[in-house]
Amino acid sequence: MKATPRLLASAALLLSQVSRAQAQEAEKPAKATSETAATEAASTGAMSPLLTSASLGDQRAVVMGNGGYDSARSGAIMDSAVDVRVWGPLALRLGVTYSDATKRMRPSVGARAQLLQQRVQGVDASLTSVFKTEGFDELEGEIETTLAIGRRFEHFYLLGNVTYGQDPEGNERDGELRTGLFHQHGHAVVGLEVRARAAIGPQRVPNAAVEPKFDAVGGPIAMYSVSSFAFFAEAGPTTVQLPGSDLRWGVASLGGVGSVF
Repeated sequence: MKATPRLLASAALLLSQVSRAQAQEAEKPAKATSETAATEAASTGAMSPLLTSASLGDQRAVVMGNGGYDSARSGAIMDSAVDVRVWGPLALRLGVTYSDATKRMRPSVGARAQLLQQRVQGVDASLTSVFKTEGFDELEGEIETTLAIGRRFEHFYLLGNVTYGQDPEGNERDGELRTGLFHQHGHAVVGLEVRARAAIGPQRVPNAAVEPKFDAVGGPIAMYSVSSFAFFAEAGPTTVQLPGSDLRWGVASLGGVGSVF
């Protein structure tokens, strides 16, 4: 009978060690899953500072922010956005962008819808509509709609955007074309992306003489995932044209971080 307490104590110690080992093993898949989700989001352009991703992914939310400098505009670059899935294929998008024209932070709000998924239809597609309190050539604000189409080819992901924006009164309009190619290797993603924007037709507002007619930026981007975060950096040529002037050339460089939940 005296051995019974010792046996019970030994059994309790053994059970506690087994439980601790199981808990540690359970934590490993969770960490691997968060790293995989962050890498997956980065590889489909969800962390891109220039493009809108064609896939909402399986995560509940994606948050990203970046900052840098554009020598063609002689001004700072700063942008942040969050996509939160609210129901099925629909997500709410909130953002804040630094305006070089007004030297202020300008918010935006909109929605994204997943139209197609590669695992079902063979291609990813999403439609995003956002109200920005300031646009490319609409200093009083614009409604911007983007169609994004993407497809994965093994470790490569090809992404393209077509964007149209105009102010609520329809006095100013602009269009954008964006494209990017991303390659995933482990937790690293490297790619090349470019964006070009141009005013469409006459701009019937008093400040049209100081608003850009055209701009373009692009370059290589490198991203690396650590846990649920993805850190990225990008640099490349940039150009901007104001009414009545020649193209001004420079270099844009920026860095940032994104996360998935």
